Amino acid sequence: MYDRQVWEATPGKTLLHRLDTRSKIVILLLLAAMVLLVDSPRLLFLLFCLSLCLHGVARSSPARWRVLMVFVLLGIWGSMTSQALFYAREPRTVIACLLPPATPVIGALTGGVYIYREGLEYGAVQALRSGTMLTLGLLLNWTSDPRHMLRSLLSWHLPYELGFMLITGLRFLPVIFQETVIVLTAQRLRGFNPLRALSPRRLIQTAFQTLFPILARTQRRAATLAASVESRGFGREVPAVPLAPWPGPERLFCYSLLLIVLGVIVLKLIDALQYNGLLYVSSWRALYDVMKEWL
Repeated sequence: MYDRQVWEATPGKTLLHRLDTRSKIVILLLLAAMVLLVDSPRLLFLLFCLSLCLHGVARSSPARWRVLMVFVLLGIWGSMTSQALFYAREPRTVIACLLPPATPVIGALTGGVYIYREGLEYGAVQALRSGTMLTLGLLLNWTSDPRHMLRSLLSWHLPYELGFMLITGLRFLPVIFQETVIVLTAQRLRGFNPLRALSPRRLIQTAFQTLFPILARTQRRAATLAASVESRGFGREVPAVPLAPWPGPERLFCYSLLLIVLGVIVLKLIDALQYNGLLYVSSWRALYDVMKEWL
């Protein structure tokens, strides 16, 4: 996880590596829009499985699969746990009581701490959304050269400063993990033992002893980078290297996916209108049932 090469894009001969960077950015944005529009757990699960299959097509290394699983599982656990404990909508079905209301002080303040079934379900749906977007984002980062991403963004007339800062943020992510490895190695050489940091006091102390050196080293790198880009004329009108023409089949696929997303938006509007009694056509009953099941 702390290996810098795990986070940086690597060349490959797979279909996703050969795709134009503009196509991958458009597909990522459209699939992210689809994830936000859809409420059906079935379709969200299918989209999540599709994003995992794309990593298989890209032949992600075992180290990258481990990183992906750690982040996805942490997101699922955090989303389901938080929603299960703090779900405020009605109806709510209590499946467990962690803290009864009769508990002194805390019980009176909180009214009891419960785990709600509807909260678990709602948290799982939100975790599918965040997990799908995280998986697609990592896929784009691992299969696309940052320079090509910057040139693609500039070809769409994105301000140079915004595009440069976005790509710099992506390039700095591996640097942060590399600095974390250096700091942890230095602490181990000084006698740091992770098993001794299990107590709350030691855990907080260790966290601060690790965080501050990482921030200091990252700040020094950022200052060096700022001086470097300033000396090379950051923000000036520099002619950009022209991009190769966008392949026709890829552009056609992106347009087709855009039409699908627009169709989903239209169906969501129709469903909202008929739900509020503003537009209901009896002959569309089968369409309403499909939208209720899958959208």
